[in-house]
Amino acid sequence: MKIAFCTTDGTLIDEHFGRCEQMAIYDITPAGYHFEEMRSMEVIDPSGPHGSHIESKASSIADCAIVYMTEIGGPAAAVVVRNRIHPVKVPKPQPIEEVLESLQHTLQNSPPPWLKKIMHS
Repeated sequence: MKIAFCTTDGTLIDEHFGRCEQMAIYDITPAGYHFEEMRSMEVIDPSGPHGSHIESKASSIADCAIVYMTEIGGPAAAVVVRNRIHPVKVPKPQPIEEVLESLQHTLQNSPPPWLKKIMHS
């Protein structure tokens, strides 16, 4: 399954979903993971109407099952979920590799029900 990470430098999950200019896309299985691509994203202007921009950003990662970020607003999270992508907020910037290793370990052992559902869809 593909995972998207909101990042400023390609190594850390360190960006807000709306402000994110790029997302690192990885493919992960219980056996391993690998980098797929860096996708450019449209930046959402917080002072303007941004419903269609959020929809566009979510659509651009529609092939991903999960998206990690440092922050996401309620309306944006609803759009992401409606696009069948599971949003995950990290409490502080974290290395993408650490999250991938932890997620791979979870996939190998006992994934929670929400993750099992994603894996089998």
